[in-house]
Amino acid sequence: MRPAFKIRADQVDVTAVIRDRLLSMRIEDEPGWKSDRVELYLDDRDGRIARPAKGAVLDVSIGYSETGLTHMGRFTVDEVEISGPPHRIGIFAKAADMRSEMKQPITKSWDGVTIRDLVSTIASSHGLAPAISPALAGKFYNHVDQTEESDLHLLTRLARDLDAIAKPASGRLLFVTRGESKSITGKPLKHAVITPEDLADWRMREADREKYTAVIAHFQDVDGGDRVPVRAGEGSPVYTIRRTYPDQAQAYSAAVARLDALQRGAATLACKGRGRTDLVAEGTAALSGFRDGLDGEWTITRATHVFSGTEAFETSFEAETPKSK
Repeated sequence: MRPAFKIRADQVDVTAVIRDRLLSMRIEDEPGWKSDRVELYLDDRDGRIARPAKGAVLDVSIGYSETGLTHMGRFTVDEVEISGPPHRIGIFAKAADMRSEMKQPITKSWDGVTIRDLVSTIASSHGLAPAISPALAGKFYNHVDQTEESDLHLLTRLARDLDAIAKPASGRLLFVTRGESKSITGKPLKHAVITPEDLADWRMREADREKYTAVIAHFQDVDGGDRVPVRAGEGSPVYTIRRTYPDQAQAYSAAVARLDALQRGAATLACKGRGRTDLVAEGTAALSGFRDGLDGEWTITRATHVFSGTEAFETSFEAETPKSK
């Protein structure tokens, strides 16, 4: 099949202009607040390529001529590089929804709020629509301090304690359970079936470490002043979270989330093969025809799509075992 791409710069289709100048294109699909990125290198042999303005928005789609293209996202140009010889221009852009205002520290107190209230308020203040997992939306907090802390950091902190993903994408502010493989629209992410013939190389690594069966977290007893432990799971070995939480509910939620995280990812996988747009971060890869210990479902933690010129399209991805594996 013939690799194909389409790029629109500020809503103008520039594909035909740059097709014979494309040296490479790299798209990195990341989970959570790690910003998705695209890197383009173009042949500037005659010095006639117009440098994109900082802040220009690129709409990027990739795939094959025979099967069609998949829209990979909207990216804002934040760096341009000119180098030589040979003469070339590098264009670097990050996910368009990663607003700088979300990184500005503020001080605020949140009292008697749910995740739905908090995420919806932050989303509205940044011109985004909230997209929240039903399982998380009703999570209630008596009090949350946001002291010289950005909205980005606050959401990251809360998401970590709930084993969740917080991320702006396609005009929405996403707050969903990690590993539930849901897109921002609520539809299941693509389920990619991988056979040995699809890969140029692969590597699986299983961690030789104790598998924790319980987690202990502590909260501060307001009346007595003591640190009180709460436990998620049974048996041993036991993992203890060092941080002290403001109340029992938050401590228990954090313990449950950490236990899920520790039981997930006992093995990791790194693969590289032909270009596949159905391999996306937080999606699933189902390996078949390899061997015991490899076959089965894996949760994709990162996907990288690379065009080398216009003739070669390759995808590499990293994955981990889901909790149930």
